[in-house]
Amino acid sequence: MVEETEYDDVVQCDHSYDRRCHISYITNYVSQQELECEENYVKSCFIDYEQIAFNETVTVCRNPLVKDCDVSGPEICRTVYESECWTKQEVHDVEDDVVECRTENEEKCEDETSGYTTSTKCSKWPKEVCSVSKK
Repeated sequence: MVEETEYDDVVQCDHSYDRRCHISYITNYVSQQELECEENYVKSCFIDYEQIAFNETVTVCRNPLVKDCDVSGPEICRTVYESECWTKQEVHDVEDDVVECRTENEEKCEDETSGYTTSTKCSKWPKEVCSVSKK
């Protein structure tokens, strides 16, 4: 005779229902386009010509050809051109555009809410302010 021990497979299930609460925070981001301002100045120049008749004294420089009769040899006939030049200085007033820039601090304030309290938060940053004047 052989003794054997037999075991029954028993599955015991314990069920419990717990209610668990938690707070979820969701951060919503709203995209904003940052405006970058840049001022560019373009200077446009032009020269205006007018036809006006007036008397003016100028200095003329000339080097004329001089005939040298002491040179022996056959006579050569030809046409020779000579140039003439003159220089005139004109004095005139010039008006120019001058850009003057200065740095100013710009302040921007926003309301911030934290819980039940609202506070105003301000930030400053420098910006360049320029003006154009004629001198």
